Amino acid sequence: MPDPRKTSTCWKKAMNMFPFTRLFSVGPVAYKWKALATVAMGTTMATLDASITNIAFPVLTEVFDAELTTVLWVTLAYILVSSSSMLLFGKISDLIGRKSIYTLGMAAFTLGLFFCSISQGIGQLILSRAFQALGAAMTIACGTAIVTEAFPPKEIGKGLGFLGVAVSFGFIIGPVVGGFLLDWFDWRAIFYVRLPFGLVTLFMAISLLKGSPGRSGRLHLDIPGILTSTAGLFCLVFGVSQVRKYGIDSPFVHVLIGSGLFFLVVFVFIERKTANPIVDLTLFRNRAFSNAAMALFLLFVAVPSNVLIMPFYLMRGILLTASEAGLLLAVHSVTAMVFGPISGWLSDRFGPFWFAIVGSAALSAGFFLMRFFDLQTSVAMIVPVLILSGLGVAAFQAPNNSMIMGGAPRNRLGTASALIATLRQVGLSLGMAVTGAVFTARQAVYEARFVEAGAVLGEGARRAIPPAFHDTLLISGILGILVCLVCIFSRKRKVSGN
Repeated sequence: MPDPRKTSTCWKKAMNMFPFTRLFSVGPVAYKWKALATVAMGTTMATLDASITNIAFPVLTEVFDAELTTVLWVTLAYILVSSSSMLLFGKISDLIGRKSIYTLGMAAFTLGLFFCSISQGIGQLILSRAFQALGAAMTIACGTAIVTEAFPPKEIGKGLGFLGVAVSFGFIIGPVVGGFLLDWFDWRAIFYVRLPFGLVTLFMAISLLKGSPGRSGRLHLDIPGILTSTAGLFCLVFGVSQVRKYGIDSPFVHVLIGSGLFFLVVFVFIERKTANPIVDLTLFRNRAFSNAAMALFLLFVAVPSNVLIMPFYLMRGILLTASEAGLLLAVHSVTAMVFGPISGWLSDRFGPFWFAIVGSAALSAGFFLMRFFDLQTSVAMIVPVLILSGLGVAAFQAPNNSMIMGGAPRNRLGTASALIATLRQVGLSLGMAVTGAVFTARQAVYEARFVEAGAVLGEGARRAIPPAFHDTLLISGILGILVCLVCIFSRKRKVSGN
């Protein structure tokens, strides 16, 4: 007979590996797990929101009798408002306390869900999504800072690794839950079904989070910095999002992107002069911080070739069904979700630099291996490559975020947290614009060649998908190598500094 006491001890150890189970265990629960669970709930809702809404586009075009270009603003308004306001809310959270901003953001996000669910027209829905995006920006801007502040310095990687699980989980379940709700209910269900979870997260934020001390005295905000950063990020993200619609040669796109870059340059000059900057540029004097931020941005510029173009290859190239392609794409996210906490834990023990280097190298190798995919490639050959790329993201992200947050002083954690979210969003937007434009242009070139060689028009389009996919992957692979080199350079500077 096994010893019941030993069995109970082993069971407790196994359960304690997962932070959310500790909230429901008997006995006191460390604050770090309460903070992680609260932030992870909000993060899951925010990332789920990004993936659950897109699947409803065909239904929304029919219900509101609107063009797809109009319905796309349901997502575009959300992206523009959230990405252009994160730096502001990160700064405010440093000034008045992160619990206040996170709680207010969760309340606004939940109220936004309610407004979306009762919208009577596409215009109301877009405005409600913009309001909801303000709440999302508040929670995302200071979420990483709350986790960093709650965990001891030697465990920051582990905490951020578990937070990465929430990100992957939200992206995985979004299309699944959205498809089920649209099949069994109506489009409003993708909003009102999440209201109880929003209220639970709001209650957790109020009751579990500790109030971080703000700064004493009057609240001084850098108004010129706020206006130029918001205008710059808005124009830049909006401009790159319009590349797929108008083309890279469009004067409209040039004006938007040029205006965005102009405002951001003015923003940098303002921040160097002001006494209370939105982004303290002295943070970038820390080479580990600046290199980690650059690596993060480049990685998210590279990722869309896998996220955006891979579904075209799977469904129109090798002719998988939508459900089969969805399950196959989930391999990448599940791998990242499983190994993210492990990577964070190991980076706490052995240092983050080598894991960021290995992760970026593995992701780059995945991009180059995908260039061997063709119309005869089997699923059995695709799965290991997706696992490798998922391992690369898992190995890179938590250590990289740990380097960024570790390079910021405690009174600048909100700014660093908002910077991570902003770099991620702008990098993804830029990567999707470049990847979409390159894929579309190269597919047209290859299709014309195949048709000239005697292929039927439809078959020519299908045969053009793999080589066009390969061209986008070449760009991603080169960017991945640059990320790896930046991480290596960071490592060398760290060693020489020590």
